[in-house]
Amino acid sequence: MVKEKPGSVVAFFNRAPVALYRARLGWLLGGHFLLLTTTGRKTGRTRRTVLEVARRVDAPGGRTALWVIASRGRRTDWYANARAGGPTRVTWKARTFTPQVHALDADERAELLADYQRRHPRAAAMLGSALLGSEFTGDPGHLQRLATELRALRLEARAPNEESV
Repeated sequence: MVKEKPGSVVAFFNRAPVALYRARLGWLLGGHFLLLTTTGRKTGRTRRTVLEVARRVDAPGGRTALWVIASRGRRTDWYANARAGGPTRVTWKARTFTPQVHALDADERAELLADYQRRHPRAAAMLGSALLGSEFTGDPGHLQRLATELRALRLEARAPNEESV
């Protein structure tokens, strides 16, 4: 049900936004994407992945929380690396921070998916089609099924004066 790793051609084009972030031009992608830098849990190598921000909340005091979805579920390398507890960094807009990483449970993932579907119906339809082989609707059963397969993280930034960057 969950999609496999992309082929080499798709992977090449997926890596293009990483080059923008490495050239300090990630802000061109706006607040809709972030660069997640993790340390490989098996290799110890630095890994960079550009991800869509599924939800964003700006809390008082300059704290920001960003939600990202691992479309390949627990087999997603960046998800497993971030959960392994190694060094993790987020570059979002023109800001870089060390996040507090929180894995979402199935109910939280279902709520995140419902919110995403309400705000981005076309993108949600493509996600459902790619992962489930059928249209992604707001049907609670459908959401629960998808939430069971996917994984998601909430990446919380500390207030700007608390960051170590």
